[in-house]
Amino acid sequence: MPICQHRGCGQDYDPANNPDGCCKYHPGAPIFHEGLKGWSCCPKRFTDFTDFLNYPGCASGAHTDEAPQDDSKDPNEALKELAQVKVDRLSLEQRTAASSMRDGAPKVELPLKTTASLERALAQQAETAAKEIESQEVQPGQACTHNACKGSYVDESSNEEDCFHHPGTPVFHEGYKYWSCCPKKKTYEFDEFLDFKGCTVGKHRWFKPAEESAKAKQCRYDWFQSDTHVVLTVFAKCIEPSRTSVKANADSITIDIVYSKSFTFQLELHLGGNIIPAESTVQLLSTKMDIKLAKAPGEAWAALTADGASSQ
Repeated sequence: MPICQHRGCGQDYDPANNPDGCCKYHPGAPIFHEGLKGWSCCPKRFTDFTDFLNYPGCASGAHTDEAPQDDSKDPNEALKELAQVKVDRLSLEQRTAASSMRDGAPKVELPLKTTASLERALAQQAETAAKEIESQEVQPGQACTHNACKGSYVDESSNEEDCFHHPGTPVFHEGYKYWSCCPKKKTYEFDEFLDFKGCTVGKHRWFKPAEESAKAKQCRYDWFQSDTHVVLTVFAKCIEPSRTSVKANADSITIDIVYSKSFTFQLELHLGGNIIPAESTVQLLSTKMDIKLAKAPGEAWAALTADGASSQ
């Protein structure tokens, strides 16, 4: 069976059963321009190649085995129309190009402003935490939570014992194992690493502070823009100002948050436009963080990030 030569069709057909109207096709030619794809006979434009291929024909007729003739529309006019089409998201080519062009300047820390609502929420959180600690009761056999300490609670006398521990964190690098507070004392053997005697002497600690058991947890974020600013909002309760930072350069931003006493959130974005860090600010509220980014003059962002993402 022959294959229909109409653009956009390409189906097998039976010449003996080929009524008028059974073929949907594009009489125009395909056009590819600056990441957009379309047919010169149709105003519709695509950034996705599969969507372009699957777009149904704008004309109908009988199948044919004759090659298409010249376009009925001037290709130059079609290109002019295509160049004027507005799209609401970046094409793959645009995203790739934007991602490779980044500001290499070091990021500067944006000033944090704490609101009264957050201060009240943090005070209430601290009061609740203090009550929880007071209500905790050490049980016989309970292990000390200091790194490398092997002590355990027996009775009240255990509170007066010396506790040898490492205030640093464990490091595993190129096969070596050691504590960050004792970088010169290294070993390949894990059991030997566990037996390293603590470099600091203090008293036992039976309960680990919430900040040391903080866990990474995803936060929702969203954004909007005005003529002069982009406002990025991260939704997180009881953000701790002393353990939170927002750093930015002309086209990137890094966010580190500790919130609700025991959760952390980190986010790094390659922005969808340029900003002025020196004119950007951060406001901390009881349930969220508002990052007000000053846009470079004359810019309208198509998306929050250079790869086209807008929120999460």
